[in-house]
Amino acid sequence: MNYCFNCGHVTPGEPLFCNHCGRSYDVKLCPRMHPNPRSAEVCSKCGSRELSTPQPKVPAMWKLLAILVRLGLGLLLFYITLSFLIALAKTTQVQEAVVCIGLLLVGLWILWSKLPDWLQDVIRNAVKRRRTSRDD
Repeated sequence: MNYCFNCGHVTPGEPLFCNHCGRSYDVKLCPRMHPNPRSAEVCSKCGSRELSTPQPKVPAMWKLLAILVRLGLGLLLFYITLSFLIALAKTTQVQEAVVCIGLLLVGLWILWSKLPDWLQDVIRNAVKRRRTSRDD
């Protein structure tokens, strides 16, 4: 995924050009898609003078600042979400529900482990057949 510093759009995948403005990313490309440095006037492989216009060059400091801002916002969002979940988990109703679900899962796991192997295989195959029939 590449961010275009010319128009501000993000292009998914590993694109050579921005989907919105058509500028190339960090290189000049000839019509045969030979990569050339930003300062090139002529393609070094085929000699073509028709080179793409690269996006504006952005100083490395700005790129680093953009990464740090995104990381900071992500960490802030994670902190807020975690704080909300911890506050929610402190209520007795949520604690009781988590304990009940945990005990139910433990009981189901013990029941499953006590089933004979042949019955476990039959159940697994039935679930696989059901999944494949849904996908078709």
